[in-house]
Amino acid sequence: MTPREYTADEVRKKFLEHVWNIITFWQEVEDPSRDRIEGTVFSILAMIDGTVPDLPGFVVAPAPHEDDREYRKKHGKNYFSKAPEAPCNIAGNLHELFSKMYPGRKR
Repeated sequence: MTPREYTADEVRKKFLEHVWNIITFWQEVEDPSRDRIEGTVFSILAMIDGTVPDLPGFVVAPAPHEDDREYRKKHGKNYFSKAPEAPCNIAGNLHELFSKMYPGRKR
């Protein structure tokens, strides 16, 4: 098989699978709840930063509504710059796909 670039769907799946692996790991830690929650969040942020062997770092950038800039300027507020479109943007419905990935699992 010739190596190829991952599709956005494949990257999204790998990303969410790793999030579930983080949950499983921190679920087994015998620390108070807050430590487990902080550990889970830290692990997800570390994954985004690119410290996981099987995944690259991910770009996290603002994606404001197209009307946001003018609306905020009109109201005297600072506005967010728009991030360039990435061909493999996996964001948008991660929270929905996350919940559907293992529907029978207790949360």
